[in-house]
Amino acid sequence: MKNNSILIISNSYEKGQYISEKLKLLRNCDTIKIVSYIESISVLNTTQPNIIILYCAQNDSLGVIKEIRQIRSLDKVPILFTADTFDEEKLLYAFDNGIDDFFFLDNSDSVILMRMLLTLQKSVLYKQIDMNNKILIAANILDKQSGIYLKDMAAIALKNFFTQSIEENLENTVFMYIRPVNNGDKRLNTYKIANTVKKTLRGNDIVAHGKSLGFYIILYNAGKSGAKSVFERICTELKNDCKIYACAAEITTAFEEMEPVLYTAVKEQIKTDTDFNYLYNTNFQETAKVIDIKDETGKRLKDFKKEFLQNFEKITAPVFYRIQTAYTDKIENAEINYSLNENESKFSVTGNENSSELVITYPTYMKVIVDIRHFIANHPPTVKRLTYDFEDFSEEKISILLEDMIKDYLNNSILDKLYTSE
Repeated sequence: MKNNSILIISNSYEKGQYISEKLKLLRNCDTIKIVSYIESISVLNTTQPNIIILYCAQNDSLGVIKEIRQIRSLDKVPILFTADTFDEEKLLYAFDNGIDDFFFLDNSDSVILMRMLLTLQKSVLYKQIDMNNKILIAANILDKQSGIYLKDMAAIALKNFFTQSIEENLENTVFMYIRPVNNGDKRLNTYKIANTVKKTLRGNDIVAHGKSLGFYIILYNAGKSGAKSVFERICTELKNDCKIYACAAEITTAFEEMEPVLYTAVKEQIKTDTDFNYLYNTNFQETAKVIDIKDETGKRLKDFKKEFLQNFEKITAPVFYRIQTAYTDKIENAEINYSLNENESKFSVTGNENSSELVITYPTYMKVIVDIRHFIANHPPTVKRLTYDFEDFSEEKISILLEDMIKDYLNNSILDKLYTSE
């Protein structure tokens, strides 16, 4: 088939023709071909359309979706499902097996056309993603067979995803570690497991090879129910091959902190035969405090935090002290204070009417977030947020930020006096 082609699969040629007529307003479409269920697989083994439209009558088998998705060259070709009327059970089954969107024949022509155009856009997007994946495979970042992140690259990739999730405050983004365990003497088929995990996820979810033949998964906008649903679908697909254990939690802190907690939790679950566990934020924090966990370098979690805070204090404390000493006698009617703890470092200038503060937080112990706030009498507060990699956060950088903050504080005080005198 030529590019921009549509394959309609239908056991009723009349229905196929009816669907074809609905698409006559499409542009950039070279061909529309109609084939039966029996013909479809042989046709798809030799050709690759842009879109597949699958019409399913009441008594038709939906097994053809699975057959299509088993053809490796077609795993990125969108499938648009259609039927005469809405059938929830049939539609859910179709989604579970790999369709991308749907419409019904009793929908208006405009709705059907809109669905088709959206699916065409997905087709272009899938091709772009496929091209990017080929580049990542060539760079030994993605596994050539499964197309997921290789174990050696997983930590690097996931650290960035975790940081982005925290900085953008993406709620209900879940990190899950799953571990397959063989049934009896049956050997684990890691290739099948990897592909099953990948096809179970949505397009924007992330999967990577992890420790002990396990997998790291990031699920956007999922929460506990979404994570449990993904876990159950994976288990259903692999029930004859292996048993799956999983632990999940919402992303609230760094990959280096969460990964060893979830990994250790799954090891305990295997001992007690607990297949799924979800750690809520409070439970996760308590678990992180008491569990004896180690990261890949053999460093304990508490030692990792301690080392970061010690290094950070070496940079920050001398600057805070120097700036406080330098300005205490220079700024009239103001109190200058600073504090450092494991959650934040704060430097403040507080006057009778106005105040300013610079607050540094480090939620991932890799990135440093700086909030500069000015509170001006009779005016709304102003806030400026800056983000730095820890390696780039030097004494010189803090000095510049503090000097600028104090300069703004003094300017605000002068302006406020002018406004008051008027």
